[in-house]
Amino acid sequence: MNAVTEMNIERGMIVKKRFWQAMLIGFLLICILVGGIFFGGVALAVPIGGIGGFIIESSRIEATEFQLTPKLGESSEQKSIPQGSARLNGKIYDLKLYKDLKIPGGKTVRILITAEKPVEVKGLQLDLSKLNANATFNNLAIKETYSDQWDKKFGLQAPSFVFKNASITSHYLFTNSITLPGLGLKVETIGNE
Repeated sequence: MNAVTEMNIERGMIVKKRFWQAMLIGFLLICILVGGIFFGGVALAVPIGGIGGFIIESSRIEATEFQLTPKLGESSEQKSIPQGSARLNGKIYDLKLYKDLKIPGGKTVRILITAEKPVEVKGLQLDLSKLNANATFNNLAIKETYSDQWDKKFGLQAPSFVFKNASITSHYLFTNSITLPGLGLKVETIGNE
């Protein structure tokens, strides 16, 4: 390294070659992750969430065999935060899954995964800290159970539900199988700060 490069690094300047190498490696890791989603049993357990988490948006989610229980889970920003652990099978319409990352220079990069047609999931487990939707449940049961373990004392179950205009902040996603027709991946800068 020459003296000018060392001086730039000391002053907080970005070395463009290293920055683009890091971006390329990150993009390749995301491609491997998406490939895993595409080819079978998948865990998105990488901590791509903070208390902000990664966001899942959908115009409609139709699900069966729904269960929701409380838990404490980690995120990329905190060791332990209150969450709900949901399990279900179903279809997700107009899927958008994204994470916003702040990068040097005050910019924010969004990593966005989309699907053109309904996504089918089986054995989906989703740890979430926030959910906004217009919800319709069939035979919803909210149940308290005696237990020495705090996370076994309360839960929700329903044989089916529909969420419209859903926005979910999640920190972990695993599915036994998923079909992503028209899969799209986009990395874009979304603003300056």
